[in-house]
Amino acid sequence: MNLILRILVIAVLATLGQLFLPWWTIAIVALLVEALVGKADSTAFYSGFYGIAIPWIALAAYIDMKSGSILTVRILEMFKLPPYGFVMVIVTGLLGGLIGGLSSMLGGWIRQIFQDGKE
Repeated sequence: MNLILRILVIAVLATLGQLFLPWWTIAIVALLVEALVGKADSTAFYSGFYGIAIPWIALAAYIDMKSGSILTVRILEMFKLPPYGFVMVIVTGLLGGLIGGLSSMLGGWIRQIFQDGKE
């Protein structure tokens, strides 16, 4: 499956999953999508990373704008960082992207194990 299509599938399924299930379902979604329809190559990490990071950045930016950056500024002050809301939005996206990317990479490795066994 194409990289862009895998990113979209992961983004949609993870976003829908987070409406009803805990946040960590993103790892399960990224792993399953990559293991079932992905490619066992170096693009496995990128599909999970972008598939999770983009929706998380969008949602974090939306929540930040709607709340007037109250919570994000307080969290940044607690860590002695500059009080700019976009910093927390970027950190949120990077953390979600890393979780999605690593679990997607694991799904690619699982797919590779089963493909190597068939040959």
